Amino acid sequence: MSALEDPQPDRRSVVVLGDRVLVAPPDDSERRSRGGIVIPATARSVDRKGIWGATIGIGPNVRQIAVGDDVLYLPEDAIEVDIQGEPYLIVRERDVHAVASHQADSATGLYL
Repeated sequence: MSALEDPQPDRRSVVVLGDRVLVAPPDDSERRSRGGIVIPATARSVDRKGIWGATIGIGPNVRQIAVGDDVLYLPEDAIEVDIQGEPYLIVRERDVHAVASHQADSATGLYL
């Protein structure tokens, strides 16, 4: 089948490499300042406020995060990518500060 016959020529498989984590940012990741200015999730922040996002994919060298976990990261540590029109973030495992999972192993007693 040639490229002309392919009904969806732009569809490609995405594989996360190394120690990277593919994260879907929350819908409310954009914040508003007190003056009403919209601050995007990837904007550099002086207060270094972390945000939670759902893990969509992981690289082969990721050891402590699973697909479906919620991870806490700083927006400035993430790379924003567009996959099929949807925004996603790629974060290194070492830049993830906390993991919230539905499994109870190694829990701290804190719950979201």
